[in-house]
Parts: sequence; C-alpha cells; structure tokens
Amino acid sequence: MAASAGPEVFLFSGAAALFLGLGPAISKRGLSMGGTWMQAVLLVLGVRTSLFWVALVGLAGTDPFAGLSPFVAGVFVLGGVLASGIGRIVFAIGIDRIGSSLSNAFTNTRPLFAVLMAVVWLGETVTPGMTAGVLVLVFGLAVLSLSRGGDLSGWKRSDLVFPLLAAVVFAAGNVVRRFGFTISPVTSLQAVTVGETAALVSMVAFAAATGRLGADGAPRRAFGYFALNGVTAAVGLLAVFVALRAGPVSIVDPVTATAPLVTTAVAALVLRDVERVTPRLAAGVVLVVGGVALLTATAV
Repeated sequence: MAASAGPEVFLFSGAAALFLGLGPAISKRGLSMGGTWMQAVLLVLGVRTSLFWVALVGLAGTDPFAGLSPFVAGVFVLGGVLASGIGRIVFAIGIDRIGSSLSNAFTNTRPLFAVLMAVVWLGETVTPGMTAGVLVLVFGLAVLSLSRGGDLSGWKRSDLVFPLLAAVVFAAGNVVRRFGFTISPVTSLQAVTVGETAALVSMVAFAAATGRLGADGAPRRAFGYFALNGVTAAVGLLAVFVALRAGPVSIVDPVTATAPLVTTAVAALVLRDVERVTPRLAAGVVLVVGGVALLTATAV
C-alpha cells in the first residue's frame, strides 16, 4: 500500500520548497559579487544554526535536549554532516559553476534517490504511478542538460556532476533524518539543531584544513546575501524537519523538490545579468516538477 500523510505534511513540505527555492538565487547574487562557495556554505550554516539555537533555548529553557539519547543524536549528526555539510558544499559549487536555476533543478532530482533509499531501508512502497513520475523526471533532466541556460559565463557538461552528487547526498541525509524520527520522539527543533551544529563544526574544520577559512577580500555585500540565504534556509530546513516528523520521505522529498520553480522564477526576474533562463530550461524545470507531481499524487 502506498504511503499516506495528513495535510500538514504537504503544507510544511510546500513551505520548505518556497524558502529553499529562494536560497540558491540569493547565494548566486553573492557569488557574482566576488564571494566564494566556501564562504557561502559557512555563512549559510552559521546563520541558520544560530537561529535554531536561539529558538531551541528560548522554547526549551535550561534542558533543550531533554529525552534525546546519544544514539538518536548520532543519527541526526550523521544526517546533518551528509545533507547540510557535504551536500551543501557540492551544491554551492554547482551554483557557482552552472547557475542557480539549472543547479537547483538538477539537485532536486533528489526524490529519485530518496524514494529508492526509503524503499530499501525504511520499507516504504513505490507505485506504478511513482515510477512514471521518475521517468518524467529523467526526461526533464535530459531537456535541462541541452537547454543552454544557466550561468552566462558558460559551463561544461561535466559540471552537472556537482548538483547530481548533491542530490544523492541530500537524499541520504533526509532518509537518515526520517529514520531518526521513526525511532524516537525527538522534536523537529532538537533534531535540526543537533544536525546543523554538527554540519557547521565539520565544515569549519574542513575550511581550516584546506586554507579556505579566510574572507579572501570578498565584499561585505556578498556576505549580506549569504547571511540572507541563511535565514531563508533556516525556515526552509525547519519546515523539512517538521514534515519528515509527520510523514514519509517518499512524500516529503517530492513536494520539497518543487523548489526549482521558485529558483527559476527568481533567476528570470533578478539574475538576468548573471544567468540565462531559456525556454528549454523553463520546459525542463516544468518537466522535473511534473515528475515530482506524479510521484506525490501516486504516493498517497
């Protein structure tokens, strides 16, 4: 039997798509001003982790992690390092190289991988309609790869490996997170704070080890855009966690993956000087989102 979920799952997944869709376009503007992908990763993680800590301590008081066992905390640490650490780095490189609209569209093929992992690991089911959705997604990707859209400076087909790898890592992170919610009554805010803190620590260590921790002379305006992305990412990610706590990955991931519609619209409106949104790119995004809709409609 297909997985089912209440309206709150779709509400929060849709909110996640909106706010996560804004983020890549905001970061692309900062990157176009001379910021680096490592600065983007660290500032986005730093801002949203700080916001989660403020919210958690403000709501939970002196014992913010009450009832959270070391094992469950470890599960969310793993999910955070995967999705918000490694995945965020690869995603940022993709935005830098091929543009926000194209990169986000490819990265949001995540349902292809998340549904498969959820079936294998969590025992969730896949219907024939969901399979059809996957096929539409794949066709949409083919159209996107031939769209000649994205970063105006140009990009190579090999650059597409970055958003696709990000999709795999994001999917793995969401499946790990969903597993954590199935074995514990941990709250969404506890889970996201643990995961994001682990991701931030691991990324600061990585940046220091590779000599990328400095500001590198990037303009302050670039940092402002990265910080703004941190705020939108915080809202979007918390919505993802609330949705994952309430429903299965095979629904949450496809709905959240409609984010490229938002990214493409924003890029077409305010990033014309750094990105090209061609008719083929727009058609590819619509096909990808159509595949997502098929996955979602047949999952309930």
